[in-house]
Amino acid sequence: MLFITIISLIVAKALPVLNTQITSSQFTRITTISLIFSGLISLNCLNLETIGSGIGIYSGLFHITQISQIFEIFIYLIGGFILMG
Repeated sequence: MLFITIISLIVAKALPVLNTQITSSQFTRITTISLIFSGLISLNCLNLETIGSGIGIYSGLFHITQISQIFEIFIYLIGGFILMG
């Protein structure tokens, strides 16, 4: 979600046809909506029964727990609310 939004904003800023029609406040609004929506999607993916004690991928290099999921949701939502101001 965030990757697609970032690529879309870069392409929209790079094209001269769209560059004159999109203001900086619209970029901020798009980024805010994207961060809040990503936080809500992460909240929806937080299934407490399946995570259990945690999931390790890449031979234990990346370990996902309930606390790391909640921290990710917190970062997304706080970033969106900061940009909303």
